[in-house]
Amino acid sequence: MQLLILVLLPVAFLLLPGIIGGWEARPHSRPYMAYVQIAMWRGVKTCGGVLIRDDVVLTAAHCNDKQG
Repeated sequence: MQLLILVLLPVAFLLLPGIIGGWEARPHSRPYMAYVQIAMWRGVKTCGGVLIRDDVVLTAAHCNDKQG
């Protein structure tokens, strides 16, 4: 039984949506929002952000966590 849980648990996380209770916005309907991809040593981390200037995106601190 423990082996089954260990095997199925990682799969369950793949099935969860990124934002619970959210919905997909129409393309270009939120011009102040940003999609951030950060290359990490274990792959790519994705986060959201908001434009506060033409060249500055504000995002959560855990998005740039060096331990990834």
